[in-house]
Amino acid sequence: MNVRKKKVKSLSRTITFSVAFTIFAIYALFILYFVAFAILLAIKPSQAAYIEDMINIRLFSWPKEATLTNFLGAFDKFQIGTHTYLEMLINSIWLSVGKTFLQWITTAMVTYILVFYKNKFTNFIYFLGLFLSTLPLYGAGPAEYRLLAQLQLINNPLILIRSVSLFGGQFFFTYAFWKAISWDYAEAALVDGAGDYTIFLKIMFPMAVPSLMALFIMAFITNWNNYDEILLYMTDFPNLSYALYAYENSTKYNSGLGKPAYFAGLLIAILPTLTLFLIFQNSIMERVYLGGLKG
Repeated sequence: MNVRKKKVKSLSRTITFSVAFTIFAIYALFILYFVAFAILLAIKPSQAAYIEDMINIRLFSWPKEATLTNFLGAFDKFQIGTHTYLEMLINSIWLSVGKTFLQWITTAMVTYILVFYKNKFTNFIYFLGLFLSTLPLYGAGPAEYRLLAQLQLINNPLILIRSVSLFGGQFFFTYAFWKAISWDYAEAALVDGAGDYTIFLKIMFPMAVPSLMALFIMAFITNWNNYDEILLYMTDFPNLSYALYAYENSTKYNSGLGKPAYFAGLLIAILPTLTLFLIFQNSIMERVYLGGLKG
């Protein structure tokens, strides 16, 4: 009887995993199709060749005279006003790293206190986060812009302090990570004379880092592709996402480069995030399980 149940269970698992694999494989091929399409457009020799292939409905085809000059030319010619491609790449790096780190570390510290230092005040902060996460806030943009303008933070790198907040998209995920860690580790350190800051920095935080890194990487990718905040607050510090957005929507920015150069710049722009994902894909996908203390 047990053998029969195991066979049925094994068959159901095989069917489930086969269906899931098929769905994800189709989705992966769907994504790769657009990547291949962008590559084929980027290696076209000129805008004229692009228009010719578009008229003849053969954009998704290997060009007669494939070239890599569009990738090299993106660094020299693809620019927004006086801002070069290299300058916008640097802006993308420091804006993405700075904003992501501030969001990540402040959320980690706040949720650590909410989980391990329970009292009426921390409970209130937690339930306030629950309330704010379900409360739609409309019309706050103009008031926020006016506040930032009065603080002289528009087009100012110090606007990164805007990333410091009690709540956000990572709040409940980080809270759950801390809940999975036993306080026994801290109690053992307290017996040895460690203080609160030592426990957090040298014991608890290092154990949470593998799980928290997944959030850091996903937030970094999101911030790398963010152009709307640059459009509103940091037009003097354009990043690559903003440059590609502006190029696509306005012909006055280097319109002579054409679509092949645009897709070449687009492919270069996604390389850092793609590389980051490939390196840390295991950290993003796997879960961290912590055991108990050994006596």
